[in-house]
Amino acid sequence: MSRELIKELNRRKVHVKSKIADGHAVSKVDHVVILSEWDTFYGRSLSATFAAKASHQTVTEIINDPKKWPDWILPYRYLRGIDGQLPGEPGKDNSREQPQKNQLGQETVAVEATEGLNQSDYLRRLARQLKETDKDLQQHGDTGIRAIGLLGSDVYDKLMILRALRPEFSEALFFTNNYDAHLQRRDDWNDVHNLIIASPFGNRLPAFGGKLQHVAPFRDNNQTSMYASTLVATGKIEEADLDYLSSQSRVFEISRREAFDLSKSNKPWFRDWLHFDHHQLYLVFGALFLALMVAWVSVNTANRALPGGGTTAQRLKRVVSSTAFWLVCGTPIIFFSVTLFAQSKWAAQEPLAFFSGISIWPSEMLRLIAFMLAIHFMIKAGIDLRANERELEERFCLDPLPPTRFCWRHLGLGLDPWRPHAKEGEVEAEFYAQEAWHAYLRRNKFWPRFIRIGILFTMYSVFSITILQLFPGRSGGLLPPARGEMAFRFDLVILFLTGIGLMIVSFYVVDAIQLTSNFIRMFAREVTRWGRGVVERSHRSPPLSEEELSAYHEIFFVAQRTQLVARLIWYPLIVLTLMVVARSSLFANWTWPLSLVLIFGLSATWALGSAILLRHSAERLREAAISNLQLLRVMSHAVEEKREMFDELIAEIRALKKGAFSPLTEQHFIHAILVPSGGLGLLAVGQRLFDIF
Repeated sequence: MSRELIKELNRRKVHVKSKIADGHAVSKVDHVVILSEWDTFYGRSLSATFAAKASHQTVTEIINDPKKWPDWILPYRYLRGIDGQLPGEPGKDNSREQPQKNQLGQETVAVEATEGLNQSDYLRRLARQLKETDKDLQQHGDTGIRAIGLLGSDVYDKLMILRALRPEFSEALFFTNNYDAHLQRRDDWNDVHNLIIASPFGNRLPAFGGKLQHVAPFRDNNQTSMYASTLVATGKIEEADLDYLSSQSRVFEISRREAFDLSKSNKPWFRDWLHFDHHQLYLVFGALFLALMVAWVSVNTANRALPGGGTTAQRLKRVVSSTAFWLVCGTPIIFFSVTLFAQSKWAAQEPLAFFSGISIWPSEMLRLIAFMLAIHFMIKAGIDLRANERELEERFCLDPLPPTRFCWRHLGLGLDPWRPHAKEGEVEAEFYAQEAWHAYLRRNKFWPRFIRIGILFTMYSVFSITILQLFPGRSGGLLPPARGEMAFRFDLVILFLTGIGLMIVSFYVVDAIQLTSNFIRMFAREVTRWGRGVVERSHRSPPLSEEELSAYHEIFFVAQRTQLVARLIWYPLIVLTLMVVARSSLFANWTWPLSLVLIFGLSATWALGSAILLRHSAERLREAAISNLQLLRVMSHAVEEKREMFDELIAEIRALKKGAFSPLTEQHFIHAILVPSGGLGLLAVGQRLFDIF
């Protein structure tokens, strides 16, 4: 049994053995705590056997010479019967501390007595002592206590120890001996989740070719073993069958539904279902026609922004850039690909289970969906920004940027800071909207943006590595609750790709928002020169001149541009939300080390901060425009027609609720903040997804 536990720990990257299979010493072993019964020979022998197997010694050598005890195995003892009750006594089946009520009728936590038969107060002191030991190990450059073993015979003692140690060691792996149905009660899930159990028997025996009758599953492995012995004694099964059972130790992991038998996790149930009765062919046809239906509906939907609703080619382009199309086509491909890989011979050690809390594969699927959406959002943002640029050029009579060949000076635009004002001592030149628009578009092209994003990506990568080194957590904070070498490698690759996707889409959106904010601040000059066509379209000249209408055009130009740019804030936050959901304990025993909290938190804060800055720049522009128009109104006091026109412009600007000028409660970044906040967040995400589609 100790051998099976050590093998299982090794599958989960907890290295306990001092030597590998070829006899070479391991460079670094992990510290493991063994809690065993002190007052039973069985309990004392379990800890000694485990230490002997881990250090490649015999039990006799360790018992005769305590100095040979491996220093990475930390033994602790406890007296059997921690709760001070005998089996069958009232309250024995529910040894959890019951809340008490004070004089006001409020529930309070029961106070542990330091006298009497109940020894639970020892566990709290033991938890504090182990926590101090863990901190000392980490201060000396070690990963700390990686696993805690509960080796004993009393299941109630194990439950009490788990309740005391789980809150202090949320990242540690807990394991024990002997299967017991009491460990899979749903009421104790918070204490026993993901507990590893190594047992000579489970709760049932195989059918042995139909020689055994169907029997209800037993309570523990002791009952199963007695049943097997009785069958041998009565000649129902042969001794060879019992020897086979005894040599096949079982390894379980407590899931949400039951004790999952990891010894059977390599059964390719999904592959069998896929190849049964032409299911594979049906799935291919179903996926193909589902994609065709989505494409057909999208192609037959007219786009009001295009003449005649758009040509067939334009509508197909719109389909390809549709989030619904990517989700409908990409999600099934990701699901089936990961599922098939999970049941391959390379990755079969990690079980494939959904919503059981013991499998990383659902998390990997969500991460791949997040990576797919990150790529899609960057493509979609580029298409939407260019479409918005064409609309602005048509409405405000601006010439498009002439096509130019690539040259090295284009890269310099990514490093050239865009100064909205002239330097001190320089004469302020006239500000032409056409020139500013072309300067904005040149900086909005691929290569300048590539340089800016590349610099941010490099700096943020160095920052993330630094944070991971400062707050490593369990093995750098990135070690997944996986089983098997291939599962660890797969998770590392997917985490790497998703992290890169999140950073790139975040920096893409942040760069687009910051560039637009700088463009807005360019309008802070005295007068913006617009073309004559813009003035004529306003139908307010005369009585107003081109200079007097300048601020008015600035406001509505910014409103139309930011109506799209402000919406981009959803893209990185949706990807980030999927990555957060992927680390949910609903799928596996994921934890949140401080390093990941800081990295994810900074990504969200950076994106939200840029969106807040965009609104701040727009509101300052609105205030400046209103002040300018009010001043012009005062200067035109002799002309009643002009004064009325200025009042109309001021009222229209104040009532503008579009783009960055929307009320605070309708801002995209405010709605995005609601994403993690339960029902309101889900409602906001659902509403925004409909807008994105």
